[in-house]
Amino acid sequence: MRVTNSMMRNNSMMNMQKNKNVYNKYLTEYSTQKKIQRPSDDPTIAVRALKYRTTLSEISQYLKNIDDATSWMDQTETSLKDVSGVLTTMQDYYTQAATGTYGASDREKIITQLKEYQKYIFEQDANADYSGRYLFTGYRTDLSLLFDKDQENTTYTITENLEVENIKNYQYVYGGATYDAAKTAEDYANEASQFNTAHRIMVSYDNCDDKVPTITYKDNTGTERTITPTIKKVADDSVYNEHMKPGDNEVFFVPETGEVIFGDTIYDSVRNGAELTVQYQKTSFKDKEIRPEHYFNCVAVNNETGDAVTYRNPENQTMNYQINFSQSLAVNTLSCNAVDTSIRRKIDEISDICNDIDVMEQNLKGVEKRIDDCPADDEETMANLAELKKQIETQLTLQKTVLTNQLSAGITTCQNAQSKLNVALASHGSRYNRMTMTKSKLEDQKLATEDAKSENEDADLGEAYINFSEADLLYQATLGATNKILGQSLLNFIQ
Repeated sequence: MRVTNSMMRNNSMMNMQKNKNVYNKYLTEYSTQKKIQRPSDDPTIAVRALKYRTTLSEISQYLKNIDDATSWMDQTETSLKDVSGVLTTMQDYYTQAATGTYGASDREKIITQLKEYQKYIFEQDANADYSGRYLFTGYRTDLSLLFDKDQENTTYTITENLEVENIKNYQYVYGGATYDAAKTAEDYANEASQFNTAHRIMVSYDNCDDKVPTITYKDNTGTERTITPTIKKVADDSVYNEHMKPGDNEVFFVPETGEVIFGDTIYDSVRNGAELTVQYQKTSFKDKEIRPEHYFNCVAVNNETGDAVTYRNPENQTMNYQINFSQSLAVNTLSCNAVDTSIRRKIDEISDICNDIDVMEQNLKGVEKRIDDCPADDEETMANLAELKKQIETQLTLQKTVLTNQLSAGITTCQNAQSKLNVALASHGSRYNRMTMTKSKLEDQKLATEDAKSENEDADLGEAYINFSEADLLYQATLGATNKILGQSLLNFIQ
């Protein structure tokens, strides 16, 4: 077969081009430190690269979610631990107060201090926000836990579930002598104060509307029963604490105090039952009172427009963060599951008792002034006033006993609130630990994926350099050989 100069030239150029391609391939690999430049270079490497990059992107997002969740949960934990510390301090304070004897100024200090504790818990911790979002309000992160001003134009119909075992035997002072110039010592003696006991439970709000609430419960047979209580206002009492003394088959609802008082016969039925629910209305809310929608099922009606909004119990309003593949974690804690409203109610009750004591002491001073002003020879009036003083002193002594009892009850209230808070803290802590372990696992997974990605995509620099050097030598040799071949004249080939 005859080999022509053109054939040799073409073959030389083709071989040189092949070597240039190899040379360029290894030069690019060495320069970029990557095995391939386009998917067609090696489809297997390309597919694996996409998989590893997707995995790394997802892991990075999960780690970012965990960082955000950690910040949220750190703030939550700080607030919950603050509440726990204040509750412990309050227990100590209640213990000291319950064992002491106090005058008017001392009682004022007690109430002032307790209210400061209350404000710290609800206004500073339970109402805390993080980056403009409230921590303990469930999905309604833009709505504060407390009213930020007095609220008078919206009526809430609140459905509150109460525990039957929280119906307590409450000791109170009933009746008391009041001054009347026409009364005799015997009349005052007949008005003597009594120490009575009532079956009482309190809803979460005082100063409720006068509308008759609906009370339902299930008796021991599981039958749902409805009670229609009687509205009994403190302002209408003709006898001191008359609102605390229902008949055997009566139930009183006291709107000013939010108390439900059961008569003996009805109480016997209720205490053996379950699922006690009180549905009542409240329109007047003071600044810094708790918004009902954060604790209860309720319907809010705007009294100006008539617009109604139904709020569901926020108990299950959990904010879930995606923290791993097919794994989510609830990062928030709800105030209704952590901070008990009974803390506020107990302090308000003790404040009311102290106010009543102040009134009694003023009445006592008034009687003592009348005695001082009474002529010495007016023995009958003196005897009448002396009996009145005796009865007021008795009433005052009994009321101070009530105060001591309620200060002692404050210890139990704090303990119960602490128990509820501890459950919330335990739940928070377990979720936080799970998140921490997940983060550690993701960080390890990220390192492993980055190593696999690097092994799949990155070129071995040593091997790449050797390949590049070999390709360079081969290319230079090809150039030399081609130069010798193409450098010859036609005459050389003919000869």
